[in-house]
Amino acid sequence: MGTGLFSTDASLSWKELLAETARNLSVDNAELEAKWIIEEVSGITGQGDYLEKAKPIQLDRLNRLIERRLTGEPLQYVLGRWQFRELDMFVDKRVLIPRPETEVLVGYVIEECRNKKVEFETQMDLNVADLGCGSGAIGLSIAAEVEGVSVWCSDISEEAVSVTRANLAGLGMAGQKVSISQGFWFDALPEELLGKFDVIVSNPPYIGNEEELPLEVSEWEPSSSLRAGPLGTENLSFLLRKSIEWLASDGTLFLELSPMQADEMAQEARYLGYREVKLRLDLAEKERVLVAKKPL
Repeated sequence: MGTGLFSTDASLSWKELLAETARNLSVDNAELEAKWIIEEVSGITGQGDYLEKAKPIQLDRLNRLIERRLTGEPLQYVLGRWQFRELDMFVDKRVLIPRPETEVLVGYVIEECRNKKVEFETQMDLNVADLGCGSGAIGLSIAAEVEGVSVWCSDISEEAVSVTRANLAGLGMAGQKVSISQGFWFDALPEELLGKFDVIVSNPPYIGNEEELPLEVSEWEPSSSLRAGPLGTENLSFLLRKSIEWLASDGTLFLELSPMQADEMAQEARYLGYREVKLRLDLAEKERVLVAKKPL
């Protein structure tokens, strides 16, 4: 006999397991989460054969995943992967869970990269830096979706860099356009690219140290990837100041931030001399992305 919700000796179909898993998950989207968990364990997708019986080894794994979810561990970590735009990303507790807001950020960056290619009428690759890359979701998506780019992903966390490398391995030919390095922000970039980045993008930690977060976030996701300091704007300000010397003459900076920080950071960008400073909206129509061109 196995331990957990389902006995490994049981003869149960995936349809029965799906229904019972949904009944036992104490979350808002229990039926959907149960479907994702069952698909992960069974390998069944779409209109697959849910009448097939589960094997004991599969029941054992299903029990373990359900138990992890019931402790409050985020579903994305339980599954070990999550969809981000066109990529199936490997994620675990070493990195932040990729979010829809960041998908929108990437959309704006991709739009800018494509516009620059048309504007410059060049065959040369655009240099793109993804700073504080975490899982690599931003930089790898740009590499996968834009032709003619050279992407540098960096993070101060060796663990995050390891996750990015794992995700890079699944990128195929597009991965040849990506370089990954570990270090503190710009320290991880090669000096010969000083003043040559066409795009710099970052989703840095921008939560204040005392700001409250949902328990599923604060107890499971890496604090160093969330909290910036007493103000919450420390990393944003640093990136605004330091990016100036790393951007090419017509280079563009993209920063994800909190809507509550948007006006303050846009004002700081203008004070530093950035041109065409804009605040772009997320899916909830909140100001989530600061876009600014290098000062003249």
